[in-house]
Amino acid sequence: MTDEKSVAGAGRNTAKQRIGLIGVGRMGSGMGISLLRRQFELHIKANIHRHGADRLAAAGAYEHPSVAELSQHVTTVVLSLPSSREVEAVCLGPDGLFLHMPCGGLIIDCTTSYPASTVALAERAQKRGLGFVDAPVTRSPEQAELGLLNAIVGSNEALFPAAERILAAFCETVLHVGDVGQGHTLKLVYNSMTMGTAAVAAEVCQFADALNIDLVTLRSLVSRGSTNSGIFQAFVAFLLGEKPDVLAVSIANSAKDIECAVRLADKNAVSVPVLAAAAHKLSVSAAAGKGELTLPHLSYL
Repeated sequence: MTDEKSVAGAGRNTAKQRIGLIGVGRMGSGMGISLLRRQFELHIKANIHRHGADRLAAAGAYEHPSVAELSQHVTTVVLSLPSSREVEAVCLGPDGLFLHMPCGGLIIDCTTSYPASTVALAERAQKRGLGFVDAPVTRSPEQAELGLLNAIVGSNEALFPAAERILAAFCETVLHVGDVGQGHTLKLVYNSMTMGTAAVAAEVCQFADALNIDLVTLRSLVSRGSTNSGIFQAFVAFLLGEKPDVLAVSIANSAKDIECAVRLADKNAVSVPVLAAAAHKLSVSAAAGKGELTLPHLSYL
């Protein structure tokens, strides 16, 4: 784990650039620790749950009570929020970035957002003299803290180098995939495969259990073939009690991501019946009050 006292010293004494971070949940706080380690001066706006904010403040971040106040202290803001709805509120509200961030500022949206919303926000940002790029990330909060995420960036050529320098603080790979909106488009395609595979893995584990097939034996067989996947391995490790915290993304968030992907496919007249079935399974579980459970709990539902 990171030595947070040493991070604090680096963050306060040799800050190179003032970065705002809005969304300090598990993923965001991991990103924040990496930014502090790389000697950025970090300014944060707390979530309702204070664990991440308290940890980052102890490590050297400056906390602000409002988005408007944070905006006045930074040149770039990184967003790590649940969905496009929260991104739009943070950007467009009366307390928001578009009204209060100084001209020339840059907004980097690491949320898994809906591409049409992203493109519309980028257009409005440009009219306000602000840059806006989408940079959704893959991997876990633990890897965020180690600087090992992957960023999928949608940006014009002029803004990409500045975004890349900041993303490199918490990412080992920064992949520029096209203009604004393309990062979120690719992330939804990627997540649809992840969540679709998770839905299949959950049902296979239930199927095996109903037939009294030992999961260790099933894992041994699957591990030797092309059917093997990290998702299946994570589900089995969870069910066997080996890794209770594996795949810590919530069912509700997973449902949101795959529903956005199916919506995007429908908008582009692409038929995705298998992904639609997986989306239905996740959304039914979330609607039944199981949304806050982590993804491997789908095996019990």
